Amino acid sequence: MDAGERIAELRGQRGWSRPELARRMATTPQQLERLEKGQRRLTMDWLQRAAAALETDVTTLVADADLTAVTAGAANAMPFKYEGASNQRMAENLPIYGTAIGTERLFEGDAVEQTMLNTGDTVGYLKRPTMLNGRGDVYGLYVQGSSMDPVFCEGATIVAETKRPPRIGDDVVVYLRPDDHNEDDGLRSRAVLVKRLVRRSGTWIELQQFSPALVFKIETAEILRVDRVMTLGDLLG
Repeated sequence: MDAGERIAELRGQRGWSRPELARRMATTPQQLERLEKGQRRLTMDWLQRAAAALETDVTTLVADADLTAVTAGAANAMPFKYEGASNQRMAENLPIYGTAIGTERLFEGDAVEQTMLNTGDTVGYLKRPTMLNGRGDVYGLYVQGSSMDPVFCEGATIVAETKRPPRIGDDVVVYLRPDDHNEDDGLRSRAVLVKRLVRRSGTWIELQQFSPALVFKIETAEILRVDRVMTLGDLLG
């Protein structure tokens, strides 16, 4: 039994319809059907979302060999387990901020997809991995648009942190200053970019997206702050 079939089996055991599980995973019934039938690859993000919705862990959804392939793909990779006892229930208190697809913004003449953000609007909560207990600097966002596909598919959940500075090669959430300088109080941002950090200097940063493929620069004067997107390794400790 593969992971998609296992998800469908657990869904049936709980008496949930496909739309009900899709709602709990913040996706569509059509997307969930493709995942269950093996028509779309089950990435680690999808596995984590399914496990959280089904109130289980990823290791119950996949065989050891499948989990090894998903997490690393290396010959010496080992299946993981979440930190803490298997019966330890994670607190569902990691905030997810409201996002919406925004208008494109020009950088170096290229139109770049941006996400509108409202940090005052908490649209839901994620189950908090035990290693993040007590950390108030982490938050979740739903990915809007397809510019980071296949790294982050539209609707995927990412977790970002403000305390640890990003390094080259990290995926990041870039908070943009308002176009209207009269609205720029130096604290709040209404739009963000979810991209990969490629290079940086004292006056600019260079970012990468994948769909369509594009590398572009932003002047640091246009940026309020840059938060680091946490990796699977960060979340598992």
